[in-house]
Amino acid sequence: MDKKDKSETDVDEKLINWNNVFQELLIDSKTLIKDLSEGINYIAISALILLGIGLAALVIGFDRGIRTEEIKYIAAGFIILSVTSVNATINFRKWYTLRKRYAHLKSLQKQIVT
Repeated sequence: MDKKDKSETDVDEKLINWNNVFQELLIDSKTLIKDLSEGINYIAISALILLGIGLAALVIGFDRGIRTEEIKYIAAGFIILSVTSVNATINFRKWYTLRKRYAHLKSLQKQIVT
């Protein structure tokens, strides 16, 4: 075996090793993009849940306030709705920002072939 054959064999082995590394990176990158997308969507879902809790508190406050003719229940419902609405708004803003920031990654996920 001469020096040229040995050098070509070394290059072939290195290429095979690099190919294996890139295959693993492709799989890991697809998983990472999927996990990131799920995390971003979780933010939007939690914002919707917060709004639901706030609206439920308002309905319960109105119901109880009308039955007992006390305004404190209605006020408590409005306070809870206000706090959860502010928090939900912050969550929706963060969701929109992250979704926009990582939209390119989502499109790359479709191009990745395993």
